[in-house]
Formats: sequence, structure tokens, C-alpha cells
Amino acid sequence: MKKRSIIPGDEMFNSQLSLKPLVNALKHSIENGKPGAASLYGRLISELEKIPALLEPFNDHSILEKHKDLVENLLATVFPVSLPETDGLFAIGKPFQNDIIYASSLFKKSFMKPGSKEVQIPNQDIQDNLQREKLHFAYNLILNKYLNEPMPRAAISIQSFNDANELKKHHSVNIDASFIEVNHNSPDWQIPSNIICTKTNQIMNLEELMVHLPLDQFYFEGLSVIRIEDITVSHAITEIKNVLLHVNAFADADMYEKLETQIKSLLNLKNIRIGLTPFFKVNGHYIFSELHNSNSLLFKQFHSLQEKNEINECCVSLFHESDRPIVFETLHDAEISQIKYLGLYAEQGVKSLILCPLWYENELLGVLEIVTHEPGLLNHTHIGLLKKAIPLFSVALKKSSVNLDSQIDKVIKTQFTAVQPAVEWKFTEAALNYIVNKKKNDETKIERIAFNDVYPLFGAIDIRNSSVQRAHAIKLDLIEQLHMAQGIIKKAQRAIHFPLLMEIDFKIDKYLSSATESLVSDEEIQIHEFLQNQVVSVFNHLKDTVPALKSDIKKYYKSLDETVNMVYMHRKDFDESIARINHTVSSYIDKEQASAQQTFGHYFERYITDGVEFNIYIGQSLSPNHRFDELYLKNMKMWQLMVLAKSARITYNLEKELSVPLQTTQLILAHSTPIDISFRPDERKFDVDGAYNIRYEIIKKRIDKVHIKKTNERLTQPGTIAIVYSQPKEAEEYKSYIEFLQNQQLLLPGIEEYDLEELQGILGLKALRVTVKQELEELAPRRQELSNVTSSQLIGK
Repeated sequence: MKKRSIIPGDEMFNSQLSLKPLVNALKHSIENGKPGAASLYGRLISELEKIPALLEPFNDHSILEKHKDLVENLLATVFPVSLPETDGLFAIGKPFQNDIIYASSLFKKSFMKPGSKEVQIPNQDIQDNLQREKLHFAYNLILNKYLNEPMPRAAISIQSFNDANELKKHHSVNIDASFIEVNHNSPDWQIPSNIICTKTNQIMNLEELMVHLPLDQFYFEGLSVIRIEDITVSHAITEIKNVLLHVNAFADADMYEKLETQIKSLLNLKNIRIGLTPFFKVNGHYIFSELHNSNSLLFKQFHSLQEKNEINECCVSLFHESDRPIVFETLHDAEISQIKYLGLYAEQGVKSLILCPLWYENELLGVLEIVTHEPGLLNHTHIGLLKKAIPLFSVALKKSSVNLDSQIDKVIKTQFTAVQPAVEWKFTEAALNYIVNKKKNDETKIERIAFNDVYPLFGAIDIRNSSVQRAHAIKLDLIEQLHMAQGIIKKAQRAIHFPLLMEIDFKIDKYLSSATESLVSDEEIQIHEFLQNQVVSVFNHLKDTVPALKSDIKKYYKSLDETVNMVYMHRKDFDESIARINHTVSSYIDKEQASAQQTFGHYFERYITDGVEFNIYIGQSLSPNHRFDELYLKNMKMWQLMVLAKSARITYNLEKELSVPLQTTQLILAHSTPIDISFRPDERKFDVDGAYNIRYEIIKKRIDKVHIKKTNERLTQPGTIAIVYSQPKEAEEYKSYIEFLQNQQLLLPGIEEYDLEELQGILGLKALRVTVKQELEELAPRRQELSNVTSSQLIGK
């Protein structure tokens, strides 16, 4: 039974065709001096004015037929030359009626009944939608004229329908009323005052307007301009994105059916199927489960892990050279023999296919498969249509991979690592939602932990030349152990005739020569292996065969560290000095930041390497129950600068107590723009979101060894605080904090200002540098002295 519409039809509109509004618009263009308007439209208007009947309202199409060429020249002015007649969907008709007087070829073919002037609507739903749009549009024109309310003079709607092949189509319909005039039947009529509510200042809704302003009291004259755009491709991409955005697992049958429907619509092909083969890895190994591989066309016939691993490696090899999709318009035996796994598709009756590699951050996460039983159906033009969809599948697959990682991690660890109180509420909220939703649906996933618009603060206390010092300590230990071993070898040579001892003595001399000059990492490994293997083997033999050497060998082994079985004296001094600095500074920062939390809750994370680094994030989203004010941010920046200054004092006073004297540099990255962060389960920490925000992370990782522009001087120097920035307002803000701390006797007078060298992909960085005031004001000249000492000179000290 055909569904009846409850929306009033076109008969309720009193409308007539009229060319006059369009002619008036062209005259207006000439009067306003629009370039070229007079030469384009002047003669046309003159010809029309010679036929007064064309400027009067009419319903009889015969007058149009009588002056067909002239009328078509007039109507052609509505559409730009750039709109192709063969590809464009456009038409002109009677206001609010399906009566068309002018249309493009494609419009006639697509939407008009053959041999008529009437528009053919695909189905009753669209008919009702368009009719409701017309009603809204008609009242917009009335209110615009009689109420002087600025209302839209165009109605735009999205209409969806199934075409003859049952493929979903989506069109944007734009009905323009620029050339329609509306009038009331009574020239003296005034619009009722109650149309706008005096209390709410809102206009009546459509149903109320139809009662108080019946359309049969108005008449419309002019032309409706109709423009239709096929947005099926963009709509399909949007729908794919929406589906993938909410994907929990690719095993979801409903979700998969929706994706396949949209891919069919996107490619305008009915007889295709899609598959998705994921390559999930955990701890470096591929994993497979029915849950994640149920929609793979490639794995349909495989059950053993070995077979699936082989297929994975084949795919990785196939897409190693290119990240672009591959199309096989028709599968031939030659292709199947070259690429082993294509036969798996052929066995399923596939005659034509497209394989789209799904890459994410240089990792192949899977393959999107599009197949058909019709040879030659798929070709390279379809790859272009898939271009925008492929990244969406990649992101969704990555999301699914991360979720799977999280589940496995949860089974192993059963709970989160320690969570800071400042963000504990968010984790609690996510966990609670997960527990509630899990009871409704076993496929429930824990939600993403993210905070938007937070301000980042970064500080680093770095131990200067730690890599050089460490290498020097390792070298001294190796030299000492080689000398000890050589003493025993030479004594053994005097006691027995054993040619192998000469070869070992020769190697020791060679390694001592290498270590004394400049030891590279490969040589260090060779020496380590030599001492651990060949020397140990010979000493164990000599201990049993040459009794005179037994006590010497025993003394040698006793001098080695029990854990690493190597001499560990200079390196131990160095490691203990590093650990002492790190522990002292970390304890101080932890204590200070605990009190800073009392002012306004913020996220704080600290890392220990050769020094101490910390990240702070502060903003409204981190503490939604407390009103955030930028004063809290300013306070935190002052705290950051003060903590680094006091940390520099601590490490300076600690230096004389260390086995290996070490110095620290202090660094701040100023960044005044808020960023988005999200919790990364794989790294158990928060990280920045979005391409623009990632720039902040890149800068942070590259500035620790940055040089002052056009010099060889490192920006960071012992006993100073360097502040890197990119915006002048950031420098001005920190200058005010510096001035205060100089007044508080934490910093010495003066501020150094520098341009910094270009870093990879980063230009225009600048810096401030200030000297920390120690108990004895001797550091400034001392720092200058140290900045002139090279790494090799430092080793020699």
C-alpha cells in the first residue's frame, strides 16, 4: 500500500512565472556599475522590453515557446559559464512548483519525466521533505518582507534515496529565491504583532504560522533557481568516518555491514564485498583471534598460526616498496603464480580486487580488501575514490590495536600503574563507565583518557657532559683491568711456554693502545668480550695448571664487580655521583610540587636520566570542579623558574661532595598556547594530541643541545637557566619573573638574549639566559671559563 503524505501539496501555493525579478536584477547590476554588465545584459534587456507580455506574470508556457531563444538567453545568465551543461544539475522553474521551464541536460535526464516539464521525485519521503522545506522557505520570504526579519533566501537540504541499482545516493538540493517576489492579496495588509513573542522574542513555529498566516492569502511571482549537487562520495566518506569513530571491534556484524554499504555507495558498485585483514602485534609478535580476524577474506581458510604468519610476511613484502593500493582488474594465472596469496582469493571465486595497505606511522597494520566475482569490474579510477577512506580505516585499526594492547596489558597487570590525584577522577570515571557498560555489552571498551586546552610547562636539570664523563670512566676501568690481566699473562709467560699467551699479550697491547687514544663503542664491546671470554678461559686454565699464578688470578677476580664481572670503580664513582644529583634534585622538586598542588590541581610527571626533567599540564579540563584562572598559570611559571634556580644552587653546593665533580644546566621551554593531551596506555603516560601540538614535543626534544646562532656555544651552560621561546610575549612574561627573582637574590643582575640556530624543521626560536646567584658570587666568570673547555680537555682532567 502506498504511503500517503500528510504534508500539504503544491496546490496551496499561489504562484506564477515572471521574468521581471530576473530582469530587474540584471538592470541593478548595470546601474551599480558591475564590470561588463552593460555589454553583457544591455541589449538583452532592450529586446525583452520590446515584448511587454514577457515582463508580466504568466502560467501559459506558450509565450516562452514563442520567444524561446530570447528567454533561454535570459535564463542562461543565472548560471556561470564554468558550470558545465553536461555535468551540472541545475534548473529554473515556477516558484514552489514542480514546473520546470529551463534545465541542464543532466538535470532533465536525472530528474524529469520524459516528454514533460515536471520534476520526478524519487520517493514519497523526499517529496515530504522537499514540501516541508518549501513551506519554511515560503514563510521566510513573507517574514523577510513584512517583518523586516533577515531570513535566508535559499533553502538547502540533503536528500537520500536508493537508485535503480539499490545503491544509496545523496544529493544537496539548493532552491534559490533571489528572483521571487511575494505579496499579500490585500495591498494595505499589516502583519499581526503576535507573530513574534514579546517575552521570548521568538517567531512562531511552522504549524502556528500556517494558522495565523494562511498561504492562500499570499501570491508568489518570479523564478525558482534549483541547483543540485551529487554529494554521494563525500557523504559516504563522512558515514565511514562516523562508523569507524565508534568502532569497538571489527567483528561487529552491523558495523561491518554499514561499512560495506558505504563502500558500495562510494564506488558506485553493487556487486562487491569488502574484507579487513588486521596485522596486530604485541611485544613484537603477530597475534590472531576470531574476534579480530572474523571479517578477513584472506584468513578465511586458515586456522594455523604458521600459515597466517606466512601470509602476513607476504603482505608486508608486497607493500614494502609502496604504500599505495594495488588493483588487479582481472586476476590472471601469471599474477597468481607471482604473488602466492592471490590464489587464496581466486579459490573464493574472486575475479577482480583492490588491496589497500593500511599504514599508521610507518607500520603496516592491515589490508582493506575489495573484491568482486566480475572480471574487470574494479580499476584504477576506484583507487582515487578510496583515497580519503583509507586513512580512516588505518586510524580505526590503530585504535583497535591499542584497545587490544590495553586488554592484554590489563590481564597481565590487572590495574593501572600509580595515578596522580590530580587526574585520578578521570581514570575513576572511565573505569566506572567501563564497569557499567560491560554489564550491558561484553564488547565494551574503556574510554580514551584525554584533556583539552591545557597549558604545558617543561623544565630540565641536565648534567653537563655526562656522556663524555661516562665514556671516560668506562675507559679508565677498562685500561685498569687490561693492565691487571696483562701482568698475570706476562708472569705466566715467564713460568711456562704457551704460544697462546703471546697472542693474548699482543691483543692486550692493541686494546690498551686503542683505549688510551680514543675508544669507540665497537672497540669497547670487543674489549669487553675479550676480557669476559678469552681471558677468563685462559685464567681458569692457568689457575689449575700453574699453581704460582693461583693467588694472582684470585686477586684479579676479587677486584671485579660481582654483578658485571668487570672492573667497576671509576664508572661506579660516576654512577653514584649521577644518582646523588638525581636523588637530591628529584626529592627537592617532589617536595616543592606537592605544595604547588594545593594552589590548583595540575598533572606533574618527572623523568630521571642524566639529570631530571619534568612536564606540567595545567588547565580547566584537568580540574572541572574548580574555576581555572590564568593567574594560576602565571603562578606555576614563577614556581617553575624558582625551582630551577634553587635546584642549580643545590647541585652547585653538592658538587664538592661528589666522587666525580659534575655540573648541571637548567632549561625551560616557554609555550603560551594551550594543547590537547591524552593518556597513552602503551607508554603509561600522557602525550600531546594533534599535528600542531606535536610541534611542541619536537621542540622539547631538540633544544637541550641547541647552539646560539652563528656560534659554537651551547645555549645551556652550568649555573644558568635558559628559557627558550618563540613568541615575544613569552619573553616579556618571563622577564618580569626574572626581575622579581633577581630582587629576591636568587638570580644575578642582567639578562642575556639570543637567537638560536635552526633546528630540523624548526625556525625562529629565541632564548633568554640568566645566571643563578650562588652563595659565593663566583659562578659567572667560572661558567665562562668552563664554556671554553672542550670535551677532550675535560677527559684529560
